[in-house]
Amino acid sequence: MTAAIEDRVERAGVSRVLIAGVLALYFGALAAYTVYSGIDVGFDAGCWIGMGIAYLLFVLATVIVSTSAADDLTDRRARSAAVLIVAGVAATWASAAHAAATGLGDYQPMLSTATVVAVILMLRGRVLLVWAAVGANIAIGLILGPFTESPAWFNAVLPRASLTVLFLATCTAVLLGPQIAEMRALAVRLRADDEGTHGRRHGVVERDDRIRRIDRRVRPLLTYVADGYTLTAADITEARLIEAKLRDGIRGRALDVPRVRTAVWEARRRGVSVSVLDDGGLAVLDPDRSATVVDAAAEVLETELADLSSGDVVARISPAGREPVATVVVAAGALRRRIELGTDGFVMRTVES
Repeated sequence: MTAAIEDRVERAGVSRVLIAGVLALYFGALAAYTVYSGIDVGFDAGCWIGMGIAYLLFVLATVIVSTSAADDLTDRRARSAAVLIVAGVAATWASAAHAAATGLGDYQPMLSTATVVAVILMLRGRVLLVWAAVGANIAIGLILGPFTESPAWFNAVLPRASLTVLFLATCTAVLLGPQIAEMRALAVRLRADDEGTHGRRHGVVERDDRIRRIDRRVRPLLTYVADGYTLTAADITEARLIEAKLRDGIRGRALDVPRVRTAVWEARRRGVSVSVLDDGGLAVLDPDRSATVVDAAAEVLETELADLSSGDVVARISPAGREPVATVVVAAGALRRRIELGTDGFVMRTVES
C-alpha cells in the first residue's frame, strides 16, 4: 500500500514536471519568436507594450487552466482564464492595428496561443465558455482587423486551422466528457486516500517522537527511584515539571513545538504558572497558515515569559471559527495583558489593564 502511494505521488510529480517543461518550452519559443520578429519589422514602443501585455495574459491564463487533473477548475477561475484569453487577443490585434501591419505573420503565433489555451480550457469541461470567448475574439478581430493594412486580415480573424482544432476539441469534450469527469473524480479519491494515509503515518511519527521525548525525561527519574535513592526537593520539582510538560502535549497539542516547550520549561522553573491549551481552531486552516499562527504565538509567548519570575500565563488556540484564533494572557502582579492573534499570524489587538 505504501509503495503504491509513493509510486503514485512520484508519477504525479513527474507528470507535473513534464507539463511545466512543455509549457516553458512553448512560451520560451513564443517569446523568442516575438522578440525576433519585433526587431526584424521594427516594432515601436506601443507594439512592444501591446505584445508584452498579450504574452503575460496568455501565460497567466495557461497557468490557471493547466492545474493538476486532480484539482477542480472552479467556475471563477475558468471565467478568469476566458477573460484573459479575450484580453490577450485584444492586445495582439491592438498592436497590429497600431502598427498598421501589412502582414500578420508576426502576430499569428500569439493569436494561435489563444487557441491553445482555449482548447485546454475546453477539455476541462468549459465548452460553452470557450465558444463565448471565441465569439468575443472574432468580434475584436472584425473591429480592429480593418485598421491593419494586411489584405489577409479576415483570414486571421477566422483561421481555418484554429477553428478546426476548436471543433475537434469540442467533439472530444462532449463525447468523452463523462470519461474525463470520471477520471478526475478517481484522481480526487486517490489523492484523498493518499492524504489520509499520509496523515495517519504523520500522526504515528509524531506520537513516536513524543514518546521518545517523554522517555528521555522520565526514564532517568524512574530509574533513580527504582534504584532506591531518596528523592530530593530538586527531583520532586523536576517530576512536577515533567508532569506539566506531559499535560501540555495532550491539552495544547498544536503549541507542542520546541521553542514553546523550552520557554515554558524555563519559565516554570522560575516559578511562573503556565497553561498551554489547544481547542482545535487550527484544524480548519491550511498547513502553511496554521504554521504561521503557531510561530507567531510561540514568539509572543517567548517574549512574555522571558522577563517573568512569577504570575500566570495562558496560551490558547481558540475553537474552530473563532476570532482571535490564538491568545496569550498574562497576569503578573498589577499587570494584566491579553494579546490576540489573527489567522494571518499578526497581532490583532493587545488589551492591558
